[in-house]
Amino acid sequence: MATVLRTRPFVPPMARRKRSARRRRLVIAVTLLLLTPTVVTLRAYAHDVARGVRVLGVDVGGRSRADAARALSAGLTDRLRQPVAAKVGTEPAVLLPSAVGLTVDVPATVERAAAATPVPLLHADVDPVVTVDPARLYTALMDHLGPQGDAPVMPAVRFDGLRPVPVYPEPGRGLDRRAVGAIATAGWLRRQVLEFPVVDLVPRSSRTDVDRLVRDLATPAVAAPLVLNTPRGDVTLPATAIAGALRLESDPDGLLTPSVDADALRKAAAAALAKVEIPPTDARFEIASGRPVIRPQTDGSRVDLSSPALLDALRSTATPRRVTVPMVAAKAGTTAAVLGKLGVTAPVASFTTKFTPGEPRVVNIRTMAEALRGTLIRPGETFSLNARVGDRTHAKGYVDAPGIEDGKIKNTPGGGVSQVATTVFNAAYLAGMQDVEHHPHSYYFDRYPAVIEATVVYGALDLRLRNDAPTALLIDTATTDDAVTVTLYGTKRYDISTDYGPRTKVAQPRTVYLEESDCNPTNGAEGFTQEAYRVFKQNGKELRRERFAWRYDPEPRFVCGPPPPPSSRPAPST
Repeated sequence: MATVLRTRPFVPPMARRKRSARRRRLVIAVTLLLLTPTVVTLRAYAHDVARGVRVLGVDVGGRSRADAARALSAGLTDRLRQPVAAKVGTEPAVLLPSAVGLTVDVPATVERAAAATPVPLLHADVDPVVTVDPARLYTALMDHLGPQGDAPVMPAVRFDGLRPVPVYPEPGRGLDRRAVGAIATAGWLRRQVLEFPVVDLVPRSSRTDVDRLVRDLATPAVAAPLVLNTPRGDVTLPATAIAGALRLESDPDGLLTPSVDADALRKAAAAALAKVEIPPTDARFEIASGRPVIRPQTDGSRVDLSSPALLDALRSTATPRRVTVPMVAAKAGTTAAVLGKLGVTAPVASFTTKFTPGEPRVVNIRTMAEALRGTLIRPGETFSLNARVGDRTHAKGYVDAPGIEDGKIKNTPGGGVSQVATTVFNAAYLAGMQDVEHHPHSYYFDRYPAVIEATVVYGALDLRLRNDAPTALLIDTATTDDAVTVTLYGTKRYDISTDYGPRTKVAQPRTVYLEESDCNPTNGAEGFTQEAYRVFKQNGKELRRERFAWRYDPEPRFVCGPPPPPSSRPAPST
């Protein structure tokens, strides 16, 4: 066989070089064409948020998350404050975003924007993440419902003594509380008017459900006592306590949800539960050898009245009815660790006032002093003497003693307790506490420092002092036969002194005759005006001064009995 040789046509070297150059240019062009979308895409995603992304018209594209958040906040500031036009049914309304918790969650919105992938060379609009307080929004909208609404009757079973009384459901018209939040978050900043329709409201539980609840739970629950078997013994809950604690009410959607109010049941059966429960005791401060020490807390145990087994047992018709319930730990409300951080370490200030032994007012002074002992005033708290002690009554051990009433010295329950108020005020004054409310006496009594003293009347005049220190203050009191002392323990901040001004506008007392069965004679006292400055010092350096001033009325010389004949009356004082 013959061999056929094929040869390429001869191409000159110059022509070959030109053809090769054209081929290279073609390859480069095709490569650039293929890479162009990728390059554009890479440029679009050069930052956290792709270029071309907008939120409510605010351009956040091509930015880091932090920059996008700043741009979005700045761009929406004015819009977020603008009132929102709304309609509740047919009634127009205006909502303030801040009043209903409407706001844009900027960080969440930026994350949504960062996840967007716009088409190259185009933009993408991203919806904001909107939050609202549904409860506040619902309340605000209900103010505009008016006659369009007719509240439904929610089903329930209540007790008249031990007799279950059914409350049957009835439909109404109003706002769907579950829908209003979604309407607001979906439309705010994107719709000119938010429309909240008025709809039919049909309770989820029916009349049949109410009758079933009466039959299966309410009636057997109060038919007999319930015996609780606890690890520490049996407790019998009377039917009256069960009726007072069984809650057969519906939720906001009208669905009946039976429950046992553990707190109400505990209160109603307190005497029976006390036989098996061990109450906790809080950690507390005590004063030992003139220093505050902490007595640690002790935990207790209580019957678990929230056990689901309790509600199940109330459905039983067995006699006697019994259910086993556990005991659970009853934690102390205040621990030694908490008290140890309050800075109550040493005496801060102390003050003593004297009284005449054996008078009825001494009983009241001691009674109030004992009621105040151990009071802890935490940082930032305001102490109220009236709130702490309560009304001064015979049942609390107070007796009738002289006190100022309508300008006269009358016998009243708790007369004389202003001596304790004055002693507390002076100790607080020396500790540097903030004076919130105090009232000096209308007459001056020389057993108290002028101006820096206080009277109290329950329901009318109080002594209130704020602890503006970063540490707590503990009140301790002590009485002797002729004195009461109040000491505050904590962390000392200031050295306090008083600069007095002179007494001015001195007025002499007049003589007043009283023909009253409970008259208390007095010697009378001058009236005057005086000011005093509380001087705050630290390390010998004066920090500031606080002015106190008061005008005392002259205390009349009260004489018990009828006035003498005109000829024998003493000449008036001048």
